[in-house]
Amino acid sequence: MAIVGLLFIPAVEKAYFDVLFKHVAPKTMVSGATPGSVAFALAQILGAAPQIPQYGPTFSEASIRNDRIAGFAKAFDEPGLMIGLSPTGGTILWRTSHKANKEFYADPNAGRVEGDFIGAINYHGACGKMFAPGVMPTVLQRATNDPMWWQTRDLWTATIPALARHPADVPDFIIPPVAGLMDTYCDTVNSFDEDWSGLLKYMDPTKLVPFELGYLVGFNLWRQVFGVDLTKDEMDQLNELLSVVGNAVALGCNDKTSAQAIEFQKNIENKVLTGKWSKEFLAEAKKRGLNGEEKLRELIFSFLGAGYGAPGTAFFAMHLITFIRGNPERVALYQKDPEAFILEVVRLKGAGGANSFYPVTKTTKWTLGNGIEVLEEKGTTGVTNLLAAGWDPNVWGGPSKDPAHAEKFLPGRENRESVLCWMSELRDIRKCPNMTGCAAAPRFCPGSELTQRLTRQATDFYIKTCKPGAAKVRDEI
Repeated sequence: MAIVGLLFIPAVEKAYFDVLFKHVAPKTMVSGATPGSVAFALAQILGAAPQIPQYGPTFSEASIRNDRIAGFAKAFDEPGLMIGLSPTGGTILWRTSHKANKEFYADPNAGRVEGDFIGAINYHGACGKMFAPGVMPTVLQRATNDPMWWQTRDLWTATIPALARHPADVPDFIIPPVAGLMDTYCDTVNSFDEDWSGLLKYMDPTKLVPFELGYLVGFNLWRQVFGVDLTKDEMDQLNELLSVVGNAVALGCNDKTSAQAIEFQKNIENKVLTGKWSKEFLAEAKKRGLNGEEKLRELIFSFLGAGYGAPGTAFFAMHLITFIRGNPERVALYQKDPEAFILEVVRLKGAGGANSFYPVTKTTKWTLGNGIEVLEEKGTTGVTNLLAAGWDPNVWGGPSKDPAHAEKFLPGRENRESVLCWMSELRDIRKCPNMTGCAAAPRFCPGSELTQRLTRQATDFYIKTCKPGAAKVRDEI
């Protein structure tokens, strides 16, 4: 305990991480855990104790968002890599600079780690029982050199108007049919702490948004994408399915939870099939020689995992509301230019997901920014880190590349469309004719425009309904 107490002294914390990265961190990245990598992981977790008050009990993103640690590792210096923790218990090289992440996603042949979904769910093993036929692998896992990746994205583009930047029809953002939802909505959202409320209120540290906001965003997302209105019971099942997936990452799978996952997926699929949209989707898939039922299941699961909860649009909306509530000047600043405000929040906090695990295709001996030499062997796993890229002073630090300037919340930055959280710079995504992609952005999040629109609608609804205040915008903000 004395060591933990000393770590709260900034100079001691700095010295601790200097020693940790120079003398404890493994020098060779390998698949799986080793005694050296486990020692490093435990030492890094111990060193994270001073971050708990700021980042919460999970502090999984603290080593990324906390500039003190990233600075010690010099994560933004060439080659823009940092030694981090692997979900399998070993060590891994994170792509942390804007440049390193952009180069990865600009490679049309870049792949994902076969067998992994979010985190470390191996769908070829015991957890394979929890996925309905056709769900795995999702388009989220395929490489762009896989023909099915292109066919799937093209099918989505042709049949889901909501994915466009400016769809011809944008349904109104409405309150879902959940009795008593609005009785508690404002109080709950205003008091919810993204770091602590999940643990203290729900006894679930992965609960990153309140139920009220999740229902509101999820109901409208399903309505806009699939053309159906979910009941409270159906939204409860969406949340349960997300919980099953989350627990599978942390605890593995068993027959009971796998059976629940299959049941929930079937019920949601049946609901989507009641809408007019599904008939058009199935007909278009058949025309293209694809198995429509399986592609529908894959689509539903993709939007559940990456579009709905946390990570996803509800988490993004919680970030926006957290930045606004209780601050009349920020309300006015948001209303002055919503897109500028939204893009600055997503730069600093992310829009949900932040990384991709991928197979390393060649052996490279790297010299990291802090001078440490690390061997990254072919066949091991690497990982991108788009949240870290949003703090890169080489892009966001102004003319002097000042880390303090990169950390400031400054809506309206000239390079605001350089945000990389949707796997390509937004300005490059907007060069493409549709969600299929193009040479400027060969792979990116299909929901990049949809999630911005839904988040703006949720934020507008919050301001109108909860009335957090308004004021003149000072010129210097």
